[in-house]
Amino acid sequence: MNKTFFYKQNKHNSLKFFLKPLLVFIICFAAIYPCKAASAAELRGIWISYIDYEDAGLYDQSESSFKINSDAMFKKLKLYGFNTVYFQVRPYDDAVYPSDIFKWCKYLAPSEPSYDPLEILVEKAHKYGLSFHAWINPYRITQDNILNPEKNSSTERIVDGVKEIIEKYDVDGIHFDDYFYPSKHKGMQYYSVSVEDRKENVNKMIRTVYSEIKKHNPNLTFGISPAGNTEYAESIGCDIETWVNEDGYVDYIIPQLYWSDNYKTSGGYTKFYSDTLEEWTTIISGEKPTYIGLALYKAGLKSSVDKGWRKSNSNIINQIKLERNYGCDGYVMFSYRSIFTKEGKKEFANYIKSLSGLKLTKPNITLKRGKTYNIKSKVKVKSKFKTTFKFKSEKNRIASVSQNGKIRAKKRGTTRIHITGIAGSKVTCKVRVK
Repeated sequence: MNKTFFYKQNKHNSLKFFLKPLLVFIICFAAIYPCKAASAAELRGIWISYIDYEDAGLYDQSESSFKINSDAMFKKLKLYGFNTVYFQVRPYDDAVYPSDIFKWCKYLAPSEPSYDPLEILVEKAHKYGLSFHAWINPYRITQDNILNPEKNSSTERIVDGVKEIIEKYDVDGIHFDDYFYPSKHKGMQYYSVSVEDRKENVNKMIRTVYSEIKKHNPNLTFGISPAGNTEYAESIGCDIETWVNEDGYVDYIIPQLYWSDNYKTSGGYTKFYSDTLEEWTTIISGEKPTYIGLALYKAGLKSSVDKGWRKSNSNIINQIKLERNYGCDGYVMFSYRSIFTKEGKKEFANYIKSLSGLKLTKPNITLKRGKTYNIKSKVKVKSKFKTTFKFKSEKNRIASVSQNGKIRAKKRGTTRIHITGIAGSKVTCKVRVK
């Protein structure tokens, strides 16, 4: 999920219309915002990768500890406003559940436990009203070895694996990652196969998986998260236009737009995220939901090429605002552990502040010495994000603040009171004592 590739923007020929003014306006609006209108039920998702198992307290646990820790993980995600999780149940040719097909996933525990982790995970996610999607890497066997997409036996193995999950577990859907044909430096032997043949080999598998899922339960969803670089995605077998514009392939798409808007190319710095988002929304007709994959893991990244991640802690929320403007249906962040890293916390705090509507109705106050003021009454936040706020004064000698939000003016001067809410979201009040 964390690959970065050079981007080549597709150019689209402009169209000339000789129509009445109203029709011209409608067409122009559609060209700017080609996705369908965003639904009221915005999808707010998180990928939980095999690299997150240990950070989430899931690695090598007793059954009781696994239940406690998975419950805490999903409770926290619900508190943070997420409604959908994509949990990696098969990172390679393995499984985090008792399987008759695949070996045990050693990223979750050194050996298979006596309990069924996936059963617990699905139950706990649903307890908090989270939609749970089983995330699979369909072809990947090892980091350098894949099932050959050309072989029917490969498709059969993938389909059997999908059926094993949907027949045994109450998952809400099946989700595929961006690993199809390998890149040239990992699988040059496959590049005697033309791009069109690569696409068709993958399409056969995708159609079969989709059909089997719908045959079992039409309400289960099936979607794919392709690499955000369309040229690269197509080179490894992703038939994007077919998937998103024809029936029988996917129910949704999540392109991984893992760049900032301060990206260096040979022509200078460009709005890479914005340009790529525009390209994807031009390709997609709007018939299927489109969610945007966001690179929370890049928060604070030191890069000579993608400098935006280092220069700002508001990349994620700004990217969300933009995809909403394009009428997309939601977003998914990669990945769980990044919520808690030093740099990730800063990005995530700004995201939560916006999502929760956290604000201070009186950001500046003036008090006489000896007077008190209840700043807590001026803190506003959406009801589902209400929490116990923490209050801190920069200069206690000028004005102190209790943990109930009561400011006491002490000495002439100026200080700031910081009010911290969920996930480090913060507002600040400037206090002048006279």
